[in-house]
Amino acid sequence: MILQIVGYKNTGKTTLMRQTIKLLKSLGLKVATVKNHGHGGEITLQDSNVDHMKHFSAGADQSIVQGENYRQTVTHVAKQNLKELIAESVTIDSDIILVEGFKDAPYDKVIVYHNQADYHKLTQLSNVQYHINLSEEMAYKQYEAWLLTFLRTKGLIR
Repeated sequence: MILQIVGYKNTGKTTLMRQTIKLLKSLGLKVATVKNHGHGGEITLQDSNVDHMKHFSAGADQSIVQGENYRQTVTHVAKQNLKELIAESVTIDSDIILVEGFKDAPYDKVIVYHNQADYHKLTQLSNVQYHINLSEEMAYKQYEAWLLTFLRTKGLIR
């Protein structure tokens, strides 16, 4: 299952992602996340003095480092749409893939907003399932109740 959290800059998307991940993990679900770097330009890569990044900066198209409990992969690839990115990059058997951003993708969405103008624009997106203004009192509690119901209807929890 894929659930997107979308909104404009500085509306609380990352905060809501973190809270959602914590709730999903407390329910025993396996979670993968994907984030759209919506600020334009390149993402900031890890320190180039680390060995696997030296490989990457020397021209490797992909560099992978394996530690005791973690693996990190850096790949030079043209920008992909969300469906392609998930198909090629999400390598674990997850119960849910949470996506921050990618407003135009066709998956179920939670919109995060601060004002009515943003709310109106965001509700025009496809598959909007819920909307939240994190500055409103009780917003997260109401979202959590909705999310639990949503997960039940999708068969992810009882």
